[in-house]
Amino acid sequence: MKAHLLKTLALALVVSIAFTACDEDSDNPITTDPEVAAPTSLMAASDDGAVILSWTPSIDETADNFGSYDIVVLNLATNETGTPITAGKGVSSAVINGLTNGVRYQFTMRSVTTLGNQSTDFATIEWSPAVRQNQDNNGLPIKVYATTSTTFNSAVDLYNDNGDAEVIPQSGQTFTERGDLYVYAASSNATLSIISPAEANNQGLETQFSNASPVDVDDLDNQLATEPPAGSTYTQKDITLDNGGVSSGRIYWGRLVRGTDYYYFRMLIKKGTNGKLVQGTGNDRFIEMNVSFQNAVNNPFAK
Repeated sequence: MKAHLLKTLALALVVSIAFTACDEDSDNPITTDPEVAAPTSLMAASDDGAVILSWTPSIDETADNFGSYDIVVLNLATNETGTPITAGKGVSSAVINGLTNGVRYQFTMRSVTTLGNQSTDFATIEWSPAVRQNQDNNGLPIKVYATTSTTFNSAVDLYNDNGDAEVIPQSGQTFTERGDLYVYAASSNATLSIISPAEANNQGLETQFSNASPVDVDDLDNQLATEPPAGSTYTQKDITLDNGGVSSGRIYWGRLVRGTDYYYFRMLIKKGTNGKLVQGTGNDRFIEMNVSFQNAVNNPFAK
């Protein structure tokens, strides 16, 4: 009888130990799909009907269970999101197409494991697509000649009634009513300046330029940022262009002042075949530009 009781107690002890071990495992399960970190340093640039994104890859991309990136696009006007966009492992940029110029969007990125689990942390940025003006209304490069030119003296309307960039005379009623900027030179060998028409003798429209440091690149697609220049930086009435050689084109920022409203743009002054921002010779010097123009009022995302 005593021996039978000892066997029963021993069996109960074994069962108890087994249940205890099981409970301990349930409290501390073995992780088969550890969380992966999100990407960082999300930046953006405006394109026509699209936003260009770039980011620093997740520090966990080398993990065995790292899968991909999810990009969620939130339309801030309607508060609607579309189907998440997937960017593969090893990718650090994407072009988000099918967007509407002037609409603000929020882009949120998370990392995803191979089992589909998203990172808790994320990277996010707000941006808008904007009109790209790479040609004028005649399909030609946007060339603006200095005031010394008697043949080609010109200004530019960055966004005319048809939504095109249009090179116009730097004089007369057309300039007064539609000129957004012009190029001034005191003489055939003097420094060139891009100037607000409000500074001209006939007092045209006002354009303000940002005092943010220009960026040296050859393409508007290559200039991404975390945010546009602050509104308080638009203090300049002109931009002076040196006549020396440059390694690339150069981007500046401006905004059109229309009453109490602003229309923002960024402007790439292209490097010429002469290796300078200022092209041509003598009286007929000129600049050639591409422009990202935000046609939605008071929307600073034209970068």
